[in-house]
Amino acid sequence: MTEQISIMLDSEDKKNFEEFTGMKFVDGMKLLMDNIKYGGQLGLDPFWSEENQKCLQKSIRELEEGKNVVKFTAEEWEKFVNAQELQ
Repeated sequence: MTEQISIMLDSEDKKNFEEFTGMKFVDGMKLLMDNIKYGGQLGLDPFWSEENQKCLQKSIRELEEGKNVVKFTAEEWEKFVNAQELQ
């Protein structure tokens, strides 16, 4: 069964949420409800933490500067992916 709900939200809060998470507010609420439905804990995914975002920005800068570039042959990549799936 599906129900429609309405939420009154300050437009600046909505804008901040969308800029911070990179997702639409409605998608964030759906994600939150799915998390609750399947027994998850409330809170943002650690991916969105300030610490992780800083790490990602550093990695992007290094990649743009040509640092930390790893090259795989197709066979090496397939072995790597298969090994990750076994963990």
